[in-house]
Amino acid sequence: MDMNLYLVEWWAKERLDELRAALTREQLAEALRDRPPLRVTVGLALISLGQRLRGNAAGTGAPPAGTSAAF
Repeated sequence: MDMNLYLVEWWAKERLDELRAALTREQLAEALRDRPPLRVTVGLALISLGQRLRGNAAGTGAPPAGTSAAF
């Protein structure tokens, strides 16, 4: 028994549409997984900005010569 050519084309089109939709969902999910949360991005940006504003010598951890480490 021969299958109707129209029916075969319709099945193929339906299957391709399903595969395209699944691929789109997977790509969207992957794009959302790769990006860190906004709060992390903003936090890191603020830390970087603070370090730049402090300057190079501020992060050495050792007090300048002739001063005490006590406050």
